Amino acid sequence: MFRPSPQPKAFVLAATLATLASLACPTRSQADLVYRPNEGWVREGGFFGNSSPVAKTADLQIQYAEDLEKKGDMAGARSAYERLAKAFPLSQQVSVANFRLGGILEKQGRYEEAFEAYDALVVKSPESKEFTLALEAMFGIAKRYMNGERRRLFGVKAFASNQRAEEMFDTILKRAPYSRSAAQVMLFRGMMMERQGKDVEALAAYQQIIERFPTDPVADEAQYQMGYIRLHSVKTGSYDHTDRVRAQESFEDFLNRAPQNGRTTQARENLQLLESNNRKAALDVAKFYDKTAKTKAAVLSYKDVIRDYPGTKEADFAKKRIEALRAEKGEDAVQTSHGPADTAEGVANRKQMQAKVNTVSRPDYVGPRIQQAAPEQRKPIALEERAPAGPALRLQEADAAPLSPQSLQAPGGLDLPLPLPATRATPPVPQNP
Repeated sequence: MFRPSPQPKAFVLAATLATLASLACPTRSQADLVYRPNEGWVREGGFFGNSSPVAKTADLQIQYAEDLEKKGDMAGARSAYERLAKAFPLSQQVSVANFRLGGILEKQGRYEEAFEAYDALVVKSPESKEFTLALEAMFGIAKRYMNGERRRLFGVKAFASNQRAEEMFDTILKRAPYSRSAAQVMLFRGMMMERQGKDVEALAAYQQIIERFPTDPVADEAQYQMGYIRLHSVKTGSYDHTDRVRAQESFEDFLNRAPQNGRTTQARENLQLLESNNRKAALDVAKFYDKTAKTKAAVLSYKDVIRDYPGTKEADFAKKRIEALRAEKGEDAVQTSHGPADTAEGVANRKQMQAKVNTVSRPDYVGPRIQQAAPEQRKPIALEERAPAGPALRLQEADAAPLSPQSLQAPGGLDLPLPLPATRATPPVPQNP
């Protein structure tokens, strides 16, 4: 005989018990706020009087929160603004609620939470009239942390954080990259990187300001900061000549960009300091070769100092040292002029000096650098200087080479007083009238 399964009975019993339990213990419903004249805000609905009150509309809710704020009940007002954002997420009053919520949190000293409230407004309500005000408030909070505001740890202000300030400036820049304060935000963001030792990132940030906002006064400040970073690298013992050159260029560009800026005096003092460092570095190279008994290289470096920095104490020292080497080792030891271009001595000297330059130019070289003159300061020996007078004549290089005695021998090996061949001239390329 077929017997029904006991499972339906069990299911019916469980459903019955659940219904009785719900009747015995009703769920807590959300009460509505209603404003009544002479009574103020009252709650309607809900089984318990302590249910979270929410007005029937977003406008009534924002009015209720503002009334609490005026009465000084900041905790109640904060809760009311938060409930508005949850109960009416699509209402235009949400932006107002987030802005007021951020203001309350700022007054309570909870700056990071206030920043997040303003950021929620900027992300969710970019078309609202509170958008610009929220950005300015976020900028003000980020400046607080830049100026040393301490972060909270378990509710207690514990430590300052340049990294947090950098993160805040970065958030503002992402939310509004073309706002009127974008250049200033980028400058402060670069400064926070600089404080954390992120020199490469800071230089890139400052360069971006100059490229994006070339006429903004903030770009002048960015130019100065680029020079300051490189100057700091020189002060801390960098042997890279490029750092000194770029620092000098940065300060010179700053003076050209902003001759009326308040930092021009400091920029000029920094240039003088760099010039002093350049002289010292050039003299150190010469002393290094002098100490290692590389006399010709030392004399060449001393002469570079005399030529590049005339009238300075470094140039005077270089002159005295060259004379001392001449008296100690003789004229041949300090003679640095090369012989003819086709002689073995000239080739050997050039190879030796080029090897020195190549060694110092290696990226893994850790010794002192050779101070080389700028290309425009070295006067090449032009072939035209050996040619006879005449504006339309140009010597070919083969004709300019000195003739050896073997080239003057007559056929048969007889030495005859042959006249020197006339210089061959190549006429200039004709130009179209």
